[in-house]
Amino acid sequence: MARHTLLTLMLAFCCASMSAQKLPEEKISMTFYALRNMYVDSVYVSPLVEQQMKILMQCLDPHSEYLTPEQARANEEVLLSPTAQGHTGAALTTTLDARMLDKTIGYISVGVFMQDTPDLFANAIDSLRRQGMKRLILDIRNNPGGFFDAALAMADEFLAEGSLMVTTEGKHQPRQEVKALRKGLFEQGQLVVLINAQTMSAAEIFAGALQDWDRAVLVGSRTFGKGLIQETLPFSDGSAIRLSVARYCTPSGRSIQKPYANRPRESYWNEVDNRPANGALPAESKLKPYETLRTHRTIYGGGGIAPDVFVPADSDPVQKALDILRNDRLYKQLLTTSTTATWTSFTPAATKRAEITGRMPDRSYDGRTIILEHRHPINFNLVTTIDSTVISNGHFTLNTAIADTLSGSLCQLRLADVQGTDAPSTIDLRVILTEGQTQVTIDSIGQQLNGTAANEAFSQQVLQAERQRRQALFALNGHYNQLQRTRSLTAAEEAERQHSQDSISQAFMTVYGRFIREHIDQPYANELLFCYPLNRYTAADSTFLTTHCNQQLLAQHQEREADRQRRIQRFQESVKATGIGAHYREITAQTPDGQPVKLSELIQPGHVTLLDFWASWCVPCQQEIPFLKELYKKYHDKGFDIISISLDKSKSAWLKAVDKQQMPWPQMADLKAWDGPITQDYGIQAIPFVLLLDSQGNIALKNLHDHLLEAAIKKQLNL
Repeated sequence: MARHTLLTLMLAFCCASMSAQKLPEEKISMTFYALRNMYVDSVYVSPLVEQQMKILMQCLDPHSEYLTPEQARANEEVLLSPTAQGHTGAALTTTLDARMLDKTIGYISVGVFMQDTPDLFANAIDSLRRQGMKRLILDIRNNPGGFFDAALAMADEFLAEGSLMVTTEGKHQPRQEVKALRKGLFEQGQLVVLINAQTMSAAEIFAGALQDWDRAVLVGSRTFGKGLIQETLPFSDGSAIRLSVARYCTPSGRSIQKPYANRPRESYWNEVDNRPANGALPAESKLKPYETLRTHRTIYGGGGIAPDVFVPADSDPVQKALDILRNDRLYKQLLTTSTTATWTSFTPAATKRAEITGRMPDRSYDGRTIILEHRHPINFNLVTTIDSTVISNGHFTLNTAIADTLSGSLCQLRLADVQGTDAPSTIDLRVILTEGQTQVTIDSIGQQLNGTAANEAFSQQVLQAERQRRQALFALNGHYNQLQRTRSLTAAEEAERQHSQDSISQAFMTVYGRFIREHIDQPYANELLFCYPLNRYTAADSTFLTTHCNQQLLAQHQEREADRQRRIQRFQESVKATGIGAHYREITAQTPDGQPVKLSELIQPGHVTLLDFWASWCVPCQQEIPFLKELYKKYHDKGFDIISISLDKSKSAWLKAVDKQQMPWPQMADLKAWDGPITQDYGIQAIPFVLLLDSQGNIALKNLHDHLLEAAIKKQLNL
């Protein structure tokens, strides 16, 4: 009885306390108090807190986020205070290229603003002036930003002392102004600045300051539109929040930040892919025009920095800049004329809506985000995020507007965070974006669609044929796998197995091709066509489809296929050219301290040299390094050298790994990873990859490891 009375009193006290909350945020602390002290079972609160922190930050702007202790540690090198803003969080290195384009016009490209960028720029200006440079093209396309103070130091070189360059202000942050401090290196002289949609953050501040002061003609396309300042606030457990605390404004007072309210984060980041072909600004920007500070021409903010001269993607902005600088009258006219930006809605106008409801295989997917997106059928890197939602109780619902450009397109449903335990049937989910309701049912074999006519036809023919193909292949492979448990397959059985697989695939492609033929006038059919190589279709289907399909897509496909064949041919040629007995191929890269270096400068004549191709992200590469150190220690004084060639793209990640591993031999990298010439020239498909060169620089062996590698080294050294 006493215990019952005590429990009643405790409940009454807790309920009274919870009902007494005055501030909305008090609900959170009271809820967790109740979970700890009143819930029927034991509750591990920490995962709940982590989840709610992520959700809370995602309700703000796209640049505010919660960092777990691991993420916070990984970002320790990123400076995010207001004095070093614009750093994107990726590993950045200074890239600056300077050259003369003709007798009087110089060209400088700045890949990112780092602490040494102003000094490198000063050296470049001095060099170009000695070569006769009078006018300048400054290229900051694809510049992700970098360090705030470095970008302003660069702007200082073009603006008169005392000129306002940027202001920052937030609800809880006082207004701050940054002005030019000294006489700049290029305050006079005609200047064109090249920008595009990947010009971001600190680079946008730089471009906006020059445009506001009518100091440069901006040429290209509208910049990204990132104008928020973040501060990182750590917690005692090592986690942190990165919180947007203020906005950047250009000298005229306009905001750089593009709209983000009521938009999924992925839609915000992919917005640049949906911009109109005429370079238009979002309609919200037109609500408040601004004026430049010298000629008082009209400019706009709130959607990035709009260029004075828009250049379509298929045109050359450098040539346009040259045309402007070679025409004094045109240059002056552009600095007294309002920007060329026209107007569009931030979200493409659409009157049609699609409602897509889905059922996952089970409830293990609850709480995860599913994204509706469209991928270009030829250029897979062009992705338009349409909508996203969170899966709940094994179901999801998307209700989205259909842009005219995407009506009738084949779209993908993708889990935002693919996990190893996900069912294979959840990996490749497709739906046709049409007006009306579509139901997506996902089971262990695949998906089924019901609702709109287009999706039902697609499901009944193509998706059903895919299910039948999977089941047939599963049964076939199961049969032969059972045989292989007791013995190897005979040659006849291998041939029979391959013939059966080919027959199953051929039956599917017949159904697939028939569906495309029947709907070839629809966008989704043209997109389905290029999901498979054209030689997979029957001869009759291939002839019909290539004649009646979208010819622009066909031309792009043929160009991509030709490029793929060229890459394959070059790769095959490289494999032959770097065979045993061939001489090593030259590599041009840089050392860890940024100095240019060639492989031939590092190879010692008469020495046996191991070329070690590796990367900071490659775990097997890291595991092999201690063994290589042992080899180097044993045989270096006998004429054995090692040269490590990194396939990293991030300089800071490369340098961090070099520092951690403390390898006592030369290091080099071109920081182009798999996109550079190294892998193509040496026919490298995977790493770690090693080549042992004999004393004449010829390849003695390829890709041997462990004791086999040591034996080969000893043989080359005659030990």
